[in-house]
Amino acid sequence: MNTAHLAHNEAERLAALYRYRILDTVEEAEFDDICQFAAQLCEAPVALVSMVDAQRLWFKSRVGLDLTETPRTKSFCEYTIHGDGVFEGLCRNKHKRQSGPCMISVLV
Repeated sequence: MNTAHLAHNEAERLAALYRYRILDTVEEAEFDDICQFAAQLCEAPVALVSMVDAQRLWFKSRVGLDLTETPRTKSFCEYTIHGDGVFEGLCRNKHKRQSGPCMISVLV
């Protein structure tokens, strides 16, 4: 079983996320517009606006995917929360940390 790799500021990060009260909220046109734009800009079949809580990756908006969440331990986004800058995701064929489907999000 995979376990989550906790960020150095995990407690603070989660507290900030929970303060927003965005998890499990209804779809919003503004997020959907961003997600659609990202898919078009990147010519990608899948685009997601994702929130990483303690146990899961929850999708505030999604294009090309019917799932509304995935386990955090199965998420490529698990690695994006460890830094303060831009995280460049590598294809899973070249990157040993991620062995499941390659799901990469870009945080702007």
